Amino acid sequence: MRFKPTEWGFTTILIVIMGTWVALSQHPAFADTPQLSDYDVIQYAMIDGFGPQNIMELDNNGEIVLACVNGTTEDELRKLGISFVQSQVTLLKTWRVLQLDGEVLRTAFPILDRARTEKLRAITRAAAPEVCRRLQPRVTKLTGTLESLGRQGNAYSILFAYVVDGMVWDVFEENNLVNKKHITADRPFWAGEVWAVYPPREFRPGTNSLSDKGVSLKVNWSEEAIPKMIPFLADWKNLLQILDDYINVGRVVDKQAKEVFAPFNLFDTSGRFTIPIVEETPDNQLFQICHALSHEIVDIAPGVLDLPGLTAAFGFRDEKQTVVIAYHELMWDLMDIFTELGLVQKPLAFADPDNSEPQDIADLVFIVKSGTVGKQ
Repeated sequence: MRFKPTEWGFTTILIVIMGTWVALSQHPAFADTPQLSDYDVIQYAMIDGFGPQNIMELDNNGEIVLACVNGTTEDELRKLGISFVQSQVTLLKTWRVLQLDGEVLRTAFPILDRARTEKLRAITRAAAPEVCRRLQPRVTKLTGTLESLGRQGNAYSILFAYVVDGMVWDVFEENNLVNKKHITADRPFWAGEVWAVYPPREFRPGTNSLSDKGVSLKVNWSEEAIPKMIPFLADWKNLLQILDDYINVGRVVDKQAKEVFAPFNLFDTSGRFTIPIVEETPDNQLFQICHALSHEIVDIAPGVLDLPGLTAAFGFRDEKQTVVIAYHELMWDLMDIFTELGLVQKPLAFADPDNSEPQDIADLVFIVKSGTVGKQ
């Protein structure tokens, strides 16, 4: 999922996060049901400052949000023993987390409990094999191309972070299958979709991107791998430095940055990157394969998902919201099946993080250069 870039020095940092937990308060009235902190709260959104998730983290707003899933009044909230002040309700409505229907407050985004989440996942899992079958030739071509470059270990991360959870969303928007994320005066603060599912998937990596001047350094990560990645992810200063060096001179030249990141096998002794570099130009084979894969997924997925049926069955707002929520589940199923079929392998840092070494982090990292880089 994507968030609006925020500025860090001269470099734009775009944080893509596939799953988040919201640490929210608990109330005895809901003791027998999961709290919002147990859900995976997902934002496919462009955000200016605070977003819906941030608002739900304040005070006991999460408790209020769950209590309003099926609609309730302020008086009924008080009878449940849920304490609140009027400014909380106003804030939740202003940020479009709650909506008011007459005197009834309703949660303004889908929250899928265990039964509904399992039902949706059963549907997407059943649809995934047909999608994978049709995508197999291109996935095989992608892995073969990377193997010829000696970087087959990056296949999983490029397939996931650049294609399945990257370019595909752009193509969905280009084809008007999902709403474009434009913040307007009528819909301020954030634009896109927010929803929650329970339980969270056990394995769901995300991607952080450092971007400047049309060049992005993409880092695939998973919660399980973070302990081994902390030295890599935490040193923002030197991460920015190696990106700036690449943009300005084509290799890493800063002495400190080279020393810090040398163990991660990103570049050779001269500072030239050895990780894959995807140049978004017609003559770059990696880009062409990924571009074709993303369009093929968008061509196939809506048909196998039965969007009208899913929209009606789950009470989603419209088919565009259904695409976002259903594809977000389908994409994990696709990655599972690609792995099960042996078309790609999980990087060791994901598959066995305890036994991974710093040099294995290179399989999670790649560079993308916009096709406009270098053009006048």
